[in-house]
Amino acid sequence: MTRFEFRQATVVVGIFLLVAAHLFHCAAIRAEDAADVNSVEVIGSSIVYNNDVAMARDVAIRDGLRKAVENAVGVILSSESIVENFQLLSDRIYTESRGFVQGYKVLAESRSENCYNIVIQATVSAGTLRDELQALGILMAQKGMPRTMFFLAEQSIGESQPHLSADLGITENKIAEEMAARGFVLVDRSAAANDIELINVLGTARLADQTAVKLGNQHDAEIVIVGKALARYTKNVMGSQMKSYQANISVKAIRTDTGEIIASSTHSGAAVHTDDVSGGTAALKRVASQAAGDLITQITAKWQREVVESQLVLVTVNGIKAYSDFVAFRRILSNRIRGVKNVYLRGIDAGEARMDVEIKGTAQTLADELMLKNFDGFGINIFNVSQNAIQLKLVPKG
Repeated sequence: MTRFEFRQATVVVGIFLLVAAHLFHCAAIRAEDAADVNSVEVIGSSIVYNNDVAMARDVAIRDGLRKAVENAVGVILSSESIVENFQLLSDRIYTESRGFVQGYKVLAESRSENCYNIVIQATVSAGTLRDELQALGILMAQKGMPRTMFFLAEQSIGESQPHLSADLGITENKIAEEMAARGFVLVDRSAAANDIELINVLGTARLADQTAVKLGNQHDAEIVIVGKALARYTKNVMGSQMKSYQANISVKAIRTDTGEIIASSTHSGAAVHTDDVSGGTAALKRVASQAAGDLITQITAKWQREVVESQLVLVTVNGIKAYSDFVAFRRILSNRIRGVKNVYLRGIDAGEARMDVEIKGTAQTLADELMLKNFDGFGINIFNVSQNAIQLKLVPKG
């Protein structure tokens, strides 16, 4: 073997070992919890131009850091979401890789002819990365914004007490406007004007949380916004015809499937105007906008954590004619559905079984996966999917 051939072989073996180490650590990072800081080893490469090794080394490091961030993105997002948002990820995430890397160190480096390779160990802040993906709307889009319904009692200038009206009030409209702009799906309360239970609570000063949750479930809302807002005249502005108005708002967001309060906000604000109605409206809109910002931030953070963390989905199975069919269904659910980590049987009685399914994903993705599976001797009919629950029926085949 000539000296040149030996040199080439040495470089090839070295690169092979580097790639093997890289693949090993890539596999390891995907096993980690995406909520933690991720440490990964990657290979950066570049071309040596005009024998400028220093420049090539810098470019190789930048390439390695980009790959480290790409690995972290791959842990957080699905492959479909990455493909769909490739250009946005490239422009806003990958080109700013250093902003997500807490630190790095060079483990090995080599030059082969006009190619420079470097192995670096980079520490990527998954939290910072998730925050940016969320701000770009990529992370939340993967899960989908919740269907939201409003039950805010409001007292404007000239009214004696807060009350819930058939149509959305000033504060509800303002909050709804800002939430809709961020992708939230709004349930129109006025469309449910003929609902007897809703009619019975109109005019009340404050709606009970349990009642709001019940009404939300009846109209397929995943979150209800409950609270009150009021505006009042405070004083005249000295030396002018302007008047000062004060508004206060207190709201909270409640999940309709669990009854859990996942967001809340309280604000006070003022406005000045010569007209009572206009002044009160301005003050109410001001505090409503502040509350909307709080609710959006808190709901989004809570909602989106379920994309990267395991959650429990209640699966109710009806129509069980033969226990063997249920056993077959449960076996496929446990072993052949992507993202399912565990299945816990709550109980089975009178042809109905209830299970808690621990899954990394959402109830909708679980339902989609189930519909793609073939079952021997029976099929399934999924007739209800909510944020944390699925109801289905086993249907015998022909």
